[in-house]
Amino acid sequence: MFRGNLFKGLLFLGVLAASLLYWAPWWPSTNEPAECCRRPGIGLAAFAQEAPAKPLGGDLFPVRSVSDPYPVFNGVAVDPDNNLLVMTDVNRKTLLVYDRRAAATNPGDLTPPLRQMMGPETNLGFVAGVALDPDRHEILTVNNDIEDTMVGMPYTGNGNQVPSRLLAVPHQAWGVALGRSMGEMCLTVEDKNAVVFYPRDANGVLRPKRTINGPDTDLADPHGVYWDERHNEITVANHGNFKGMYKDEGAGCTPTGTADPEEGEFKPPSINVYAGDAEGNRKPMRKIQGDRTQLDFPMGLSVDEAHDEIFVANNGSSSVLIFKRTAAGDVAPIRVIAGDRTGVNHPMGIALDTKNDEIWVSNFGDHTAVAFDRRANGNAAPKRVIRTAPVGTPSAGFGNPQTAAYDSKRQEILVPN
Repeated sequence: MFRGNLFKGLLFLGVLAASLLYWAPWWPSTNEPAECCRRPGIGLAAFAQEAPAKPLGGDLFPVRSVSDPYPVFNGVAVDPDNNLLVMTDVNRKTLLVYDRRAAATNPGDLTPPLRQMMGPETNLGFVAGVALDPDRHEILTVNNDIEDTMVGMPYTGNGNQVPSRLLAVPHQAWGVALGRSMGEMCLTVEDKNAVVFYPRDANGVLRPKRTINGPDTDLADPHGVYWDERHNEITVANHGNFKGMYKDEGAGCTPTGTADPEEGEFKPPSINVYAGDAEGNRKPMRKIQGDRTQLDFPMGLSVDEAHDEIFVANNGSSSVLIFKRTAAGDVAPIRVIAGDRTGVNHPMGIALDTKNDEIWVSNFGDHTAVAFDRRANGNAAPKRVIRTAPVGTPSAGFGNPQTAAYDSKRQEILVPN
């Protein structure tokens, strides 16, 4: 047996030596360039080629990123009877619930919320307008650009909260308001230049009960909305971007009344007032519009039904504009809150607390919300500040960015929201 194993071992060494002698001319010496291994037609030469570089892919870390780790407020709503203040956060996709009286002892400190709803079960995305239903203890907020839903949440919701209800709404719905006495709620729809109405307890997929929509309505990219039940009026803030009117013919959308697509138009921003029971192609009862109004991207608005005033979060000029409720035409505001002491920084939402004579303003330009006396005017300092980031922390300003481009001349990254 020993002689058999020895014979097999010698035979293996002989075959190995013969193989080395055969391939020696093709094997690179220490002084040969690596290209000698790439001669065609020889199996081992192919084996010795350099492996092609693998394309990047998989779970990779970015080289760097531009992001804002802090909540950035959008809509704001207040329930003074329950001392609750609720704000939507478009940056982290959350709802934040605060005590209405909340404010840090030092205005520079952060203000912890009572509760924060966030996570995949919440169905919260690009949350815009918000309203509170004090009878049902429910928070109503609208997903604007992607999810196309209105989300209902309990006052006590927290963490990865499952909604109390979900209502499918038209694409780019923004504002929401309650008509408690009529048992309805209404939402503004940017894309359709419309205000749509649903039952107050609507859930799932429903057709609107009625709609304000049409060329005579003068709705143009509507955002903030308020239902004034004392005077049975609906007040709407318009940016002025008008896409044109379309109707559904069953085989696709065609322009109304013509064979050619209707062109869009840039109209001056406006505040339109409609009857509470308005429907269809209804003209506004009143309209505030013109150079003297100072309107510039008006976002959220609120109406003081008792004192006949309209409060507007004027995003473009970082101001709060106050008009007489009955104002119409090219009229100047009766008061303006603006200036370096106010802390108003590209506001998105505004909420009126008539019980405590306060107004709350939510800022998109930084990480704050500020409270003022209802009668505030000029460069007035706020009574209280709610802050989600250290003082001076810049906001990235992202509002659901869709794409990006690189300007090689200026070496800038351009991000449209």
